[in-house]
Amino acid sequence: MFVKRNKKNLLFYGGLFIVTLLYLGNFKMDMKTDDGWFMMISKEYNLLEFLKWRYANWSARLFPETMLYLIFLVPLFVHHFISACAWFLYSFSFVRLFHQQVSRKKFLLAFFSLGFIHVTIMKDALFWLTGATNYLWPLALGVFALIPYADSFFREKKTAIWPYILPALLFAFSNEQLIVCVVGIALVYHGAMLFKKRPHNHSLLVLTGLFVFGLLTMYFAPGNALRMEQEVAMWMPDFHKLSIFSRVMRGTSWLFEGWQTKLLLPFLLILVLSLLIDHSKVLAKITCGYLTFFFLLVYNFPDKFTNFRLISERLWVEPLKAGRFFAGPVVNAAAPYVLWLLFFGLIIALSITVTQEKIFVSLSYMAALLASVLMWLSPTMYASGARVFMCSSIFLIIILYRLYQQFTAKCTLKQQAYVYFYGCFIPVIHLLFVLLLR
Repeated sequence: MFVKRNKKNLLFYGGLFIVTLLYLGNFKMDMKTDDGWFMMISKEYNLLEFLKWRYANWSARLFPETMLYLIFLVPLFVHHFISACAWFLYSFSFVRLFHQQVSRKKFLLAFFSLGFIHVTIMKDALFWLTGATNYLWPLALGVFALIPYADSFFREKKTAIWPYILPALLFAFSNEQLIVCVVGIALVYHGAMLFKKRPHNHSLLVLTGLFVFGLLTMYFAPGNALRMEQEVAMWMPDFHKLSIFSRVMRGTSWLFEGWQTKLLLPFLLILVLSLLIDHSKVLAKITCGYLTFFFLLVYNFPDKFTNFRLISERLWVEPLKAGRFFAGPVVNAAAPYVLWLLFFGLIIALSITVTQEKIFVSLSYMAALLASVLMWLSPTMYASGARVFMCSSIFLIIILYRLYQQFTAKCTLKQQAYVYFYGCFIPVIHLLFVLLLR
């Protein structure tokens, strides 16, 4: 068994589950949002008619759509109960990705790892009723379905796939961002096993096939085109008129603004762990020196170096054509990008330099970037809100955990206790902050 059956575990997991239910009970239905729309839809359609209509006219997220139709027909407690189960499933699965056995200490750290996510992302993706069904529940199923891949790649253990088929199938029709990332992970696994000529768990091709089938089914859903036109008209009327360059510019502006506001904490914690692992490197000293200068600059001129939308006003075009590279409009538009690119780039480079698993960490960073860049294809880039950064946040949490493993493997018990304390304390505070956004 992955979790030992004993009285202490029963009390620990049972008590934590009750606390989770009490916490989730603070989040109510918001009739002004999609919660209210889904609550009323059962009066117009039966379930099958609803799914056919949604697939043909709007969404290919068949699993969340089904659950949202059904969940508002039962007491709100049922939604909170399923969300608590999803949170526990995510925590168990997160630990299993990196370990064969699940201990209380590791489970608690994984459980609170979601607290490293920005509070607005947590509110929209984890605790808003419609958001949890579209993000938290698929996340738990997706991470769980990746366990056999982790067992095979990290532990060279062949795991039976039958317990994972149904979760993989449900996940495959859940969330576009997540399924793209999981398909990428599965393909990287198969490619790496072939490249390294290691024993291959060929039964995992079944799960990979389900992921790919779900992705293609969602991509070619007839409702996508209709939904796109409605969203273009509502959120970004000039979307189809934009050139590729303009889309990249607008998308880059959105990405930098989102990462700077929503992913700052994980990056800072990655920096701290990287320095704890090895602060003697020249790159570590350069990074610390630059960050000191950078934060003083942003502290004294916050509006000047966090405004990523000046570039879209195109006041920099004429001075640039005239060769005046340091003209005010050019510097004002470019400076935020240069400074924050160096901020993210130096932290990424330092963490890759100090880690023992450079390829794994590099691929995780690439996945975090891809999960954000995917939104460039959507006219709801700005309208979708903070929840679209959840996927990128999860990959940064994975990097954090890998660095945490590496550091604690070589430090003293006292140092381990300090890092573990802050690894739980910071997320707990963040989770309490979410209650202020209700």
